[in-house]
Amino acid sequence: MSKIKKFGKYLLIAIIASLLFVLGKYFFLWSPIEVDHNLNKKTLFKDFNHQKQQYIVGGDSEEIKTNNFKVKTDSFSSESYIYSIQDNPLSLQIQIFTGDGYSGGGYNVEIINNRYKVSLYHYTDNPKPFDFMNEEYYKIIDSKVILNKDSYKKGDSIFGYTEFKIQKGYGPEKYFEQGEGYFKGIVN
Repeated sequence: MSKIKKFGKYLLIAIIASLLFVLGKYFFLWSPIEVDHNLNKKTLFKDFNHQKQQYIVGGDSEEIKTNNFKVKTDSFSSESYIYSIQDNPLSLQIQIFTGDGYSGGGYNVEIINNRYKVSLYHYTDNPKPFDFMNEEYYKIIDSKVILNKDSYKKGDSIFGYTEFKIQKGYGPEKYFEQGEGYFKGIVN
């Protein structure tokens, strides 16, 4: 019977340690969201209704503009980003992406209980074996997310602002990306 008690004690310690690790990671690596209840009253959101969203290859789409998000690197600037807002069972996920239908990439903002984490992602229709081994190093230097409410459900209107600075690569090949912009949409 003592072996079972000893095993139970070690199992309990492992569970508590795992829980503390997850909570520590959440509170130290995820940043708090700012809430501005008047954000949706900014005139630029009304101006979006009279503008068209841009394509990555140039020109305007038929869709009403939903954001003015712009990314700048040392030699490149782009403003053809699309937002997708999903209410998942555990989190609210805001995807900021651009692409040509075959490949592209962007940024994920994952929100759990008014805390968020920014990460990069990319997609391609021509994946190669072991692509995951060639992932580019990146580090989020600074970020900010402001939303008009502290909680959302499917069908809610969402108005927000996001900005971040990301270091890509390291050593002599490193460079920085800075993105910022306002967005609006419906939570799917």
